[in-house]
Amino acid sequence: MRNQNIPKKILHWYDNNKRVLPWRKHVSKKQTEYFTLVSEFMLQQTQVKTVIPYFNNFINKIPNLKKLANVNETRLMKCWEGLGYYSRARNLKKTAKKIISEFNNNLPSTIEELKTLPGIGDYTSRAIMAIVFNKPIIPLDGNVERILKRVFYLKNEKETSKESLIKKKFFFGKSNRSSDYAQAIMEIGALVCKPANPLCFECPISKNCRSFKKNDFEITSKNKFNKIKYFEANIYQNQNKYLLIKNSKFKFLNNLLIFPMKEVEKNKFNTSLNKKINIKMSNMDMKIILNKKNKLIKIKNSYLVEKKNIKDLILPSFTKKIFNSVSNYL
Repeated sequence: MRNQNIPKKILHWYDNNKRVLPWRKHVSKKQTEYFTLVSEFMLQQTQVKTVIPYFNNFINKIPNLKKLANVNETRLMKCWEGLGYYSRARNLKKTAKKIISEFNNNLPSTIEELKTLPGIGDYTSRAIMAIVFNKPIIPLDGNVERILKRVFYLKNEKETSKESLIKKKFFFGKSNRSSDYAQAIMEIGALVCKPANPLCFECPISKNCRSFKKNDFEITSKNKFNKIKYFEANIYQNQNKYLLIKNSKFKFLNNLLIFPMKEVEKNKFNTSLNKKINIKMSNMDMKIILNKKNKLIKIKNSYLVEKKNIKDLILPSFTKKIFNSVSNYL
């Protein structure tokens, strides 16, 4: 099924249809390394269209690796605010410090060395190798997986396993424009070979696609259901002030300000006397009981916050969602 014209077709499409993304600017080698590093961290768990304004703001405030390595946590979190998964920001700073101290301020140029950096795993290391160092590597993200599943008309679980899809990457062949080629394949997956309603008549490789020939574009994927978790949140309120604590209990909101809360078993999740809200996270669905407390208490690492000052604070979107719900429910 391999066709030596496939790289040429894909790159021709890419040259004429690629999105203008801020991390794709023609800049110096050092800036390319930094832009790619920041964007790849941001793109973990977050869509491109969401990342763009955050990336621009981050680069404006923290324009290079040295400034990133030296930025204080408050400013770092403020620049990352709204993107979620704040551990990515902390790992990004740790990575910057390690690049400067152990790699002489140069982004490592092997997969093995890249994977020693905090927050960089198999996919991110391969993406950096392709994009920054022009290595003939096709990172296997969701977009590339979808193209391979359709090109080869893969339906059962064994065929669509990661191991099986890696072996199918031979289909793409190689190009001396490896950086552009890796991005071009992912771009086709994002813009043309979409999960629903693929734009097959715009696809440069539709003639090589078995799903197109069979007129069957449905993708078989593992059913992923978010876990449902149950929580009780205590809303300590005095006039317009609310009590928040610096979280050390929940890993997904580590060191960020939240309402005092605890996880409970489903059978103890009693909503008869209190109000309940639902918050959908990317990795779980949270059902939260809001317990109103009119008397403030002293809690270690706690802060009094006025609702009108929320915009000036570094708060996870999770806490802001509860704030927005409080006035409606209590």
